[in-house]
Amino acid sequence: MEKIKINLGRVQETLLLPLVSRAKETQYKNPLLNDTKAVELFEQLDVDKKKLLRNITEIGVHGLCYRAYKMDEAIHEFLQKHPNGKILDIGAGLDTTYYRCDNGKALWYDLDLPDSIALRKQVLPEPNNRIKYIAKSMLDYSWIDDIGDISNGLFITVPGVLPYFKEEDVKIFLSTIAPKLKGAEIMFDVISNFGKFFVDMRIKRAGMKEAHLEWAILDPKIITTWSKHIEIVRAIKFFEGIPKSNQRISTKVAMRFNKIFDMTQLFHLRFV
Repeated sequence: MEKIKINLGRVQETLLLPLVSRAKETQYKNPLLNDTKAVELFEQLDVDKKKLLRNITEIGVHGLCYRAYKMDEAIHEFLQKHPNGKILDIGAGLDTTYYRCDNGKALWYDLDLPDSIALRKQVLPEPNNRIKYIAKSMLDYSWIDDIGDISNGLFITVPGVLPYFKEEDVKIFLSTIAPKLKGAEIMFDVISNFGKFFVDMRIKRAGMKEAHLEWAILDPKIITTWSKHIEIVRAIKFFEGIPKSNQRISTKVAMRFNKIFDMTQLFHLRFV
């Protein structure tokens, strides 16, 4: 099979990190999630695989896969209540959530910048007419019209995107879409200032020296002050309730450290 070359912007390059993490996690003895599609995709790409694998730590792999694991869990819960609902993945990159979570009825929308969607179409074309790719910035709010009617429910995931924006931009984004998408739910990961320092180091170690995190937050209640249309469903500390596996002692210590200091969390919100 011919290898596929990639040419992405500085932040979009980071889409390789969750892909390689899911591929590597799948090959562990007791994987947190089983993503054979990620393994298949990673093999297709013409990238420096040895460098990526060498520079990503076990805690980094588990962190990115825990995010996917909890988002998968939330999507499954949503689809049980709204089997004909819609799922929107903002910053889709080379995400493979559809292949892990589809119920055969839901409508799926993958939104990302044009270069990322071009790559996605090249290596992961839409498998059926229930999936639509949207090549736009999340700040181009015309994507709301692309999604259309959400009376059957809408669940939005934003994995690994918002921390790259300044707080004011995140505030404008959420307070703009909340009143337009009443009834929708959204889940995204956040990081503290303390955690941002460590993750930035990890990104640079992977060779992506120009990509860095901007927004840090600890308390989800702050977001509810941005708009009367936002309410908290829950906040989840990374690695809470993680299944027992064969992590190294150093990884278990790092997970514990992460939870104690709330270094990374998942916020689940509802628009009202």
